[in-house]
Amino acid sequence: MQILWIPLNKLSYKDFFDDITSLNKKSIIFTPNPEIILKTLEDGEFKDILLKADYLLPDWTWLFIAYQIIDLKAIYPNSLIFSILSFVFLPYFVFNVIFRKKYIYAKYGDKICWSDLTIDLLKFANKENIKITIIDLYNPNDEQKVASQEIFAERLKQIYTNLNFDYIIYDESKKEEIIENIKNSDSKVLFSTLWMKKQEQSILEIMWKCKNIKIWTWIWSSFDYIIGFQKRAPKIWRYLWLEWLYRLFTWPQKINRLKRLYSAIFVFIYKVIINR
Repeated sequence: MQILWIPLNKLSYKDFFDDITSLNKKSIIFTPNPEIILKTLEDGEFKDILLKADYLLPDWTWLFIAYQIIDLKAIYPNSLIFSILSFVFLPYFVFNVIFRKKYIYAKYGDKICWSDLTIDLLKFANKENIKITIIDLYNPNDEQKVASQEIFAERLKQIYTNLNFDYIIYDESKKEEIIENIKNSDSKVLFSTLWMKKQEQSILEIMWKCKNIKIWTWIWSSFDYIIGFQKRAPKIWRYLWLEWLYRLFTWPQKINRLKRLYSAIFVFIYKVIINR
């Protein structure tokens, strides 16, 4: 189903994971959230980059609420009636994604969380002796990021003792050297923690030049959770699809987080409703 002209895959997690880990083909995996989809409305270049992915996976509660709103639009094409009913039914749509997951999964496919995907790919690589490459953003002014990078390799090795990996701090000025190193490695899986748009631009270029890489996905802050540098939401929050709300309570920069959530929820849903 398309949300604001971005087509998201309808897949079961098991089928998807089995398909990419066969390593028989190239798999570029993006998990666009409402913030990313909104950005494509004003940035056509970014939209074109996203559409080059092999998989665009839904990983956010409000995407599944948007699915239901779009289905409602098909039933009530009249703009005024649809707009009124969208707001009337909104609590019911929220109820569905929290308490009727089997129904939601059957109708729209699984919610595929990037943090869970990262962990499962690490377990797969650790078990099958598949080498991976992790590229992290070079930002010497971010003290927290520098601190996590200093302990990253050691912590990851403690958790996945058989994991064979290269950990690269991505400096744009050394891009060609980095690409050449990845190309000459026997790595099959590439993870990126670079930020929105920058990571997609850089990695599409890497994937084009490095034929040995079979799986690439962005991971946002997944590794910070894995190595214990940040605390992930407890399982009950994740089960209820409220991980985003937990991050709000625990995020140190709450004002910035509130602004992002306002955009990802209210602006996003408004755009979905008024979109024709």
